This record gives sequence, C-alpha cells and structure tokens, in this order.
Amino acid sequence: LHPRPSSSTPTHTHVDGTKNGNDIPSRMSHPLIESRPLVDGPNTTVIKNSFLLMTALFAINHGCTVSCLDLANARLGSIGVWQSGILYASYTLSALCGASYFVKQIGSRNGLILGMGLSASYVTSFFLVALIVEKNGGVG
Repeated sequence: LHPRPSSSTPTHTHVDGTKNGNDIPSRMSHPLIESRPLVDGPNTTVIKNSFLLMTALFAINHGCTVSCLDLANARLGSIGVWQSGILYASYTLSALCGASYFVKQIGSRNGLILGMGLSASYVTSFFLVALIVEKNGGVG
C-alpha cells in the first residue's frame, strides 16, 4: 500500500516513527485515534495528587473569602460594603492589568501562591476590622 523508499534514497526517521514519511508507523500516534494517557509512568500519580491538593486548598481559600464577603455585609454594615467594593475593584484591576504580567515573571505556581496569599490577606483584614468594630461597641 505504501511504497518503500529505494535503497538509494536516504532514510530519516521522523517524529511519528515513519521513515521518510512513507512507512506505516509501528504505533499509531495520532491523539484522536490512540486512547493512551498523555503522561505515562509513575508521574501520573504525583501529578494527580498535586492537582487534588491544589484543588482542595483553592476550595478552602475561596470558601473563606466568600464567607467573609457575606459576613462583612451583614456584620459590618457600611464598612463591610466598602470593604467588599474595594475587594471587587482590586480583583478586577489585578485580573485585567496584572495577572498575566505576574504569571510571566514568577511562573504559574508562584502566581497561584501569590493570588491565594492575597486572598488570605482579605480574610485577615476582615478579622481585624471585625475586632476593631467589636471593641468600639459595634457599627454606628
């Protein structure tokens, strides 16, 4: 079906396992035809566990942030509304103007750590403001 190169034709092995692009490769390598995992070997477990850990930590961080947003409005009144507005404004500006720059400069992993750390700083600021308001007798 596929012509073989003559002995006078130099043979070069291509990435897909063919020689001169004419031979049938011993193993099909097209991603739509082949159903093997993209990553083989023991690294699949490490990658999967890292992904699951990152997912769990992100969910915890996001849950703390969202619950503080709800509590800020209910417990702090107008201060909480301002705090939520500042959070949304800074989130929007950083997403539009700074996220891609920081990821290019420090990498995706460190960018994720930086973002989660900044989100945790919001939770910390809510805690501090709540303590100050409670110490001063509530929102007036």
